[in-house]
Amino acid sequence: MIDSRDIIGLIFSFLYVFLFIGIANLLAGRGAVSPKTSRKLVHIGVSHWWLFAMFWIKSPLIASIGPAAFIILNWLSIRANAFKGMNNEESRHNYGTVYFPISLLILVLTSWYGLLPKWVAGTGILVLGWGDGLAALIGEGVASPSDKVFGWRKSMAGTMAMFLSSSLVILIMIQIFDPQVPLQIALIRSIGTGLLAAYLEVFSPFGIDNLTVPVGTVLYFYYLAPLPINVQFIGIFVLLGIAAYVAWTRHAVTTEGALAGLGLGTIIYLGSGLGGLLVLGAFFISSTIVSRIHKEQKERLGLKNIHEKGDRRDAIQVFANGGVGMASSLLYAFTGNHLFLIALLVSFAAATADTWASELGVLNCGKPRSIINLKPVEPGLSGGVSPFGFAASFIGSLIIAVLVFVVAPSQAMKALVPVLIGGFMGALFDSFLGATLQAQYRCAETGLLVERPFTGELKNKLIKGFAWMNNDMVNFLSVLMATLAASFWYASI
Repeated sequence: MIDSRDIIGLIFSFLYVFLFIGIANLLAGRGAVSPKTSRKLVHIGVSHWWLFAMFWIKSPLIASIGPAAFIILNWLSIRANAFKGMNNEESRHNYGTVYFPISLLILVLTSWYGLLPKWVAGTGILVLGWGDGLAALIGEGVASPSDKVFGWRKSMAGTMAMFLSSSLVILIMIQIFDPQVPLQIALIRSIGTGLLAAYLEVFSPFGIDNLTVPVGTVLYFYYLAPLPINVQFIGIFVLLGIAAYVAWTRHAVTTEGALAGLGLGTIIYLGSGLGGLLVLGAFFISSTIVSRIHKEQKERLGLKNIHEKGDRRDAIQVFANGGVGMASSLLYAFTGNHLFLIALLVSFAAATADTWASELGVLNCGKPRSIINLKPVEPGLSGGVSPFGFAASFIGSLIIAVLVFVVAPSQAMKALVPVLIGGFMGALFDSFLGATLQAQYRCAETGLLVERPFTGELKNKLIKGFAWMNNDMVNFLSVLMATLAASFWYASI
C-alpha cells in the first residue's frame, strides 16, 4: 500500500530536480556560467535528492519513478537539445546525463529492497555529484598538467579535486550514519574508496563515469573498504601511480596507456602479489629499454610510416599485452591454483618475446623473411622473421621464465620449460597471424605496404587480411594462444 508520504515525496522529487534544471538553464541562457558549469551544478544539486528520499519515501516503486522518468526525459533532451543547462556540444556526443539516472535507479532498487543500506548507496550518488562536479569546475579553473583521455580533457587538478572531495564525502557519511567506526579506520576507508572513485572518473570514456563512479564506489566501499585489502590497495595504487606518472613524463606511454597500466598493475598485485607485479615490471622495463636501442636506425627504416601507432603504448596496447595476465592473476586470487600463476608468467613471456623480436629483429643484417613462404619482406611489416629476431624473442621469453623461481618456486622445475617455450611460441604465433590475417594496406600517398588504415586524412586500400585484425588484436590473440597451449602443457606434466 502506498503511503501519502510517498506521494508527497514523489511530487517533491520532481519539483526539486526541475528546480535545479531550471536554474541551470537560466544561468546558461544568460551567459552567467558555461554550459559545462551549469551541467555540473545540476549534478551536485540533484545528488542531494537521495538524502531526502531515503528518509521520506518508503515504497521502492515510488522511489524508482523519478530515476526511471529522468532516464527517458534526459534521453529525449539529448535528442532534442531541450535542456540547454544540461546539454552542450560535448554532452550530445555521449549519454552521460542518461547514465546518471540509470545509476540512481540501480542504487534505489538495490537499497530499497535491502541489498545495501540506503546511506551506503547514497554515498555513491553524493560522490558522483560532488566529486565529478568539483573535478570539472576545479579542473577548468586551476592550471595543472592535463591531456585528453578518450577524447575528453582531464587535468591533474580535477582528478585531485575528485579524490579529495570524494574522500571527504565518504568520511562525513561514515561519521553521520556509522559513528561507531573509529575515525582512523573511517579515514582509511574513505581514502581507498576516494582513490577508486577518482580513477573511475578519469578513465571512464563516453560519459559512463556517471555509471561507473557511483556503482563502483558503492561496491568497493561496502564490500572491500572494510577489509585489509583496502590498505594494500592504497599503498600499491599510490606507488604505481607515481610510476605511471614517471612513464608518462618520459613519453613511454600515452596518458591513456599510463592510466591503463595503473589499473592493470593494481589488479595484478591484488591478485598475485609482488610476484605478479615483478613479472609485469620485467616486461614493461625490458620492453621500454629495447625500444630505445638504436632508435635512430629504426627511424631511418621508416617504421613510423608502416605502423599504425607510435612507440608510446596506449591503453589498448597495454591490455592487448597484459589483459591475459591480468585475467590469470584474478583467477589465481579466486582459486589459489598455481596453474594460473604459470599462465600469468606465460602471458608476459609471450608479450616480452614478441616485443623483443619486433624491436630488435628489424636490426638484423638483411631483410627479414615471411614466416609463411620465406620471401623477403620490408623491415617492420608483421609476419617477417629473422635469425636475430628469433634470438631476441628467446632471450625475452627467458627473462620472464626465470622469474618462475621467484613467483612460484615450488613449481619452478616443472614450469620453467613450458613458460620459456610458451613465450617463444607466442612470438611465432604473432608472426604467423601477422603474415596471414593481419590487415595490410596500400598507402594512398606512397603506394607502399603499410599497416595503417589511414595516411593522414587519406584512406588506404585494404589488400590483405581483415580490417579488424590490427596489430593490437594480433598481440592479444598470440598471447592468449600461447598461454592456453603452455598452460595445458604444464597441467599435463
